[in-house]
Amino acid sequence: MTTGCNALYGSLSNDANPVAPSAGEKGHSEVKLINTRRGLAVLAIASTAALLAACSSTTKPSSNGLDDGFGKRSADRKAYFFTYYNAASDVFWAQIQKGADDAAKLGGLKMVNQTAAGDDSKMVDLIQAAIAQKPALMFIPFNSGEKWVKQACEAHQAGISIIAYNVPAPDDGKACVDGFVGQDFTAVGKILGQQLLKDVPDLSSGDTVLLPAEEPSQPYAIQRGGGVQQALDAKGVKGVYLRTSGTDSDALDAMTTWLTAHKDVKAIVPLGGTPNRNAVAAEDAAGVKVPIVGFDTSPQVIAAIKSGRELATADQQGYVQGFQSVMQGVLKIDFGLSAADINSGGNGLITKDNVTFLEAKDLQGVRY
Repeated sequence: MTTGCNALYGSLSNDANPVAPSAGEKGHSEVKLINTRRGLAVLAIASTAALLAACSSTTKPSSNGLDDGFGKRSADRKAYFFTYYNAASDVFWAQIQKGADDAAKLGGLKMVNQTAAGDDSKMVDLIQAAIAQKPALMFIPFNSGEKWVKQACEAHQAGISIIAYNVPAPDDGKACVDGFVGQDFTAVGKILGQQLLKDVPDLSSGDTVLLPAEEPSQPYAIQRGGGVQQALDAKGVKGVYLRTSGTDSDALDAMTTWLTAHKDVKAIVPLGGTPNRNAVAAEDAAGVKVPIVGFDTSPQVIAAIKSGRELATADQQGYVQGFQSVMQGVLKIDFGLSAADINSGGNGLITKDNVTFLEAKDLQGVRY
């Protein structure tokens, strides 16, 4: 996203201690209206409108709908699709965005795409600003748990249908969400941990396994890591969390530094796409070579699996998360069909035996 969007956000905020982005490249920024003096308020409101125009992309419908009304029956077809990380710089979130865009075109939605670029406060601002536009639908990931439940519930109370994806809404937000599309993180984490024990039978009590994650305190990492640890407990193996952030360079530095200081580590289980696609490079930089199993796909992960450096990865199928979320929204506004909870990735793993399907060049951006 453009530097100007972030610069404008910073210049109009009177917060003396702004919250730094928790991970990833800086993306869309919306104005925090702190100073209530009339002159600055007018400026901030005008600037917010400018930001929404400059920092958003719109997916336009590619068809006129079907004879039964799919894609056209509802007159109100405005929707907002929010990503936590920036799809322009994160290959996994690019898969999600691609799926969402395809479904929006098929479903005749006029969908505004916006990203928080890993910044919790920006996500809050984006949702709050979108409510005022009175869309029919919002598609929201809940990566930081409680942080934007209030805004999501305000949207729900305003009559906007909310579909959650990637990370489900926490308990106090479930009533405000119509459905969820994503993976059962704990279950798949346990499966991945069991695969590690199967492939590395020498793991034993007292051994250490590194669990790097963009944000270890976020629900996805807690649940994935918890599932992995459930499996490791069977042999008394200890998992150690490491924060990497969602930026590739930071992730590589963090893992290289940790591995250099802990060369006795027995395996690495990256809990997110960013540490997973940088794990082999970090091992090489630190002079360490241990088994890797992880989450999410990317060209780097595919290459690592083919070479044998990575034994398996859990594919939560980001395209499905974007596509099915938006498709459920279309079915809701056109036919009144209730959204469901959909497990986007099942319980399968990508290994050397089945990785070739992810190499098709025409599927880049969809499967990897």
